[in-house]
Amino acid sequence: MTDTAQYAESALEAVHRLNHTAEKLLHEPASEALLISAMTLYTSVRQTLTAATPSGATLAALARTEQFIAASADAYYRQLPTDADTSLKLAERAALFGNRLMALDGIGPATTNQLFARGIFTPEQLFALPFHTLETLDLPPASLARVTSLHNAYQAKIPD
Repeated sequence: MTDTAQYAESALEAVHRLNHTAEKLLHEPASEALLISAMTLYTSVRQTLTAATPSGATLAALARTEQFIAASADAYYRQLPTDADTSLKLAERAALFGNRLMALDGIGPATTNQLFARGIFTPEQLFALPFHTLETLDLPPASLARVTSLHNAYQAKIPD
């Protein structure tokens, strides 16, 4: 078997495993283990596929998959009592599920952790907040300044 054929077979198997896990998230109650598995598989597929310069459609499908997993994690963690014992601590959750927030200019792991602690898991949630709500997030001044700047820039792009 050639290297190209092995790569294709490996990529196809990784996509199949991710698809199976995503279907479980669609049809079964989410669990932390399932969410961790889904994001780990997603990361593996993304690394495998982006090594071969995928098409725009493939990149868009990957982005939608990541968004679905992050939204599923958000829903799962929101429904837990605040004192629930989870295998992932807040910083670990942010590192695993916070890539979309950390992709925003100026948002790093510390600010992502702070946003996760306040129930904000995605850029869409952040940008949907009314401006006056940003001030009530009780973020450290530097984090609040970055988040406010991003929020203002996003709001300026939206037509009235």
